[in-house]
Amino acid sequence: MRHLKHSILKRWHTLRISPNRCRAKWSGSYWQSDGKLQNIACHQCPEFDKANTLCSIPFGTPLRKCVVASIEAHFFDCAGLDCLEIGFGRFTLAKNLILRSGGSWTGIDPAQHVNKKAKKGKGGYGTAANIPFPNQAFDKVFAIQSFEHWGQKAAAGREPSDYADCLNEIARVLKPGGQLYLDAPVHFHGHEMFIMGDLPRIKGLFATDIWQDIVVQSWRKDFLPLEIYPPNKAVLLEWPIEISTYPDEEVEAAKDSGSVWLLTLSARRT
Repeated sequence: MRHLKHSILKRWHTLRISPNRCRAKWSGSYWQSDGKLQNIACHQCPEFDKANTLCSIPFGTPLRKCVVASIEAHFFDCAGLDCLEIGFGRFTLAKNLILRSGGSWTGIDPAQHVNKKAKKGKGGYGTAANIPFPNQAFDKVFAIQSFEHWGQKAAAGREPSDYADCLNEIARVLKPGGQLYLDAPVHFHGHEMFIMGDLPRIKGLFATDIWQDIVVQSWRKDFLPLEIYPPNKAVLLEWPIEISTYPDEEVEAAKDSGSVWLLTLSARRT
């Protein structure tokens, strides 16, 4: 019953999402910056309900709540933008915001049948390493909760992709000055650098001759006064498969005391 309630609330939220309401909520500065990272602490997030000491998003895990909040913050103004989503799945919140704010949406996903050809304005087959569109076709490319899986060893049914190849392919289909948005969980699953929260390694994927104005954000890294959100037993089973280059003591520390948080990264094509 709880999962059904959350599913209904998620669909209702997605159906009624309003760019104007998101603009009013997210136009201000809601982060603290140390020059390298913009940190969105839970107690300073616009979604934090101070009176009841809880996140006001009424559905999803703590991680999913942050995903929803970040989508609202980054996609309320896509007027005139031709947007491509990599790994679109079934969650249409970003798509709805893009369309309602005056942009256009196209999607590719490796879970689609290989014969379902991707076309502008529709969803079809494609991967981050092989985007079936011509050069400079889009103003904005984004991926929600898929970035961490591109190079994952345990990805079912496919070989892991090289991150440099994926980012070069994205740069190819972006217009000069085009926008990139990616998000991924930290201390959860996917490639080892996301499990371990290795921000220098992740940011180092972005060649400075291709990408500029790189902004890295952490959501829920500072979770107090809300509850800790530790990695669950199911994802912990993947860690020994994925992690091969970090010392055992660092892995154990992440396992014992790490709380899952959301990493977002935005950049602009040169």
